[in-house]
Amino acid sequence: MKIQVKRDEILKGIQRAQGVVERKSTMPVLSNLLIETGGEGIDIIATDLEIGIKDRCAAKVIESGAVAVSARKVFEILREIIGEDILIEKEKNNWVKITDGNSEFRIMGLGKEEFPSLPEAKETSLLTIEASLLSEMLKKTIYASGESDTRYVLNGLLFAAKPQPPGISLTMVGTDGHRLAIINKSIETNETGLQEDKNVIIPKKTAVELKKLIEEGDSAISVGLDKNHIIFKRENTIILSRLIEGNYPNYEQVLSATHDKKVSIGREIFIGALRRVSILSKEKTNAVKLDIEKDRIILSSNNPDIGEAKEETKISYKGEALSIGFNARYLLDALSAMDGENVTLNLYDPLSPAFLTEEGETGYKCVVMPMRI
Repeated sequence: MKIQVKRDEILKGIQRAQGVVERKSTMPVLSNLLIETGGEGIDIIATDLEIGIKDRCAAKVIESGAVAVSARKVFEILREIIGEDILIEKEKNNWVKITDGNSEFRIMGLGKEEFPSLPEAKETSLLTIEASLLSEMLKKTIYASGESDTRYVLNGLLFAAKPQPPGISLTMVGTDGHRLAIINKSIETNETGLQEDKNVIIPKKTAVELKKLIEEGDSAISVGLDKNHIIFKRENTIILSRLIEGNYPNYEQVLSATHDKKVSIGREIFIGALRRVSILSKEKTNAVKLDIEKDRIILSSNNPDIGEAKEETKISYKGEALSIGFNARYLLDALSAMDGENVTLNLYDPLSPAFLTEEGETGYKCVVMPMRI
């Protein structure tokens, strides 16, 4: 294999692959990426066996071939090289030479046969989603999904789509059992292969990589499904991911919980007060107490080993007094995902789920379970 390629072009593709590459796997080959010629360019491929990414990059193919190389090292090399035109050549025994005319690097590679193939997913086109809409849905749910939870389905986002003439209804849900975020959007379109309701669970890592891809530009994302995989495609980049098998929690039951107390407060004011008071909360629980009274709220924390903090601020509230405790980080994550100037905290009693909604956004809701203080 021998190719000539623009440094910025290949560096962009290799940078995309960094998030997929598995660095702590028992399979060392997964710390590599595959560079393979094809047509008038090269494909840069990375996988951790659950998620794969393939990026097509324009290049002058002098000699066809393929080689797997250390993703981290080739990224570091290309990031530091100063030449605009890069020559990459596969030599004997899978050694790879990289040069820009001034600098020269030789690193050990692996043959294509040692690199795991991406699953052969039979793509079924469902719909095309505007980047801004999909970005908003991910931003407002991804923080609530689990991290290495033993209940594996919680380590992903529920992605639900159903026909709703003249378009479709999209719902995305994230939960870790302590909090839940849900957003619903309607899309008017006649171009959809969706004939029936689809409900799939996307791994959180896939959602993170998709969010990165969306942030690179404004062009729409095409979504496709087969039996076990979901495919996201934008221009020359494809993200292919296995779906999480299992039954997602009945989130609609949580959403039906009763709440009869409404506290309205400025979002930035609430964020600032929570951050300040939580400085002296217990690190393990981040517990903050909210004492809610007519038109005022007192936030407080108490850590016997360090000290205590208290802050009072104005709110709009006319109901009976209520004291309730929360993990401050859970509230801050939800508030940071919102955009409205004011938010409403919907409550019932100290042990019932709390609902956070934002001004001007009816399709988004966050539920946070309280804690005993």
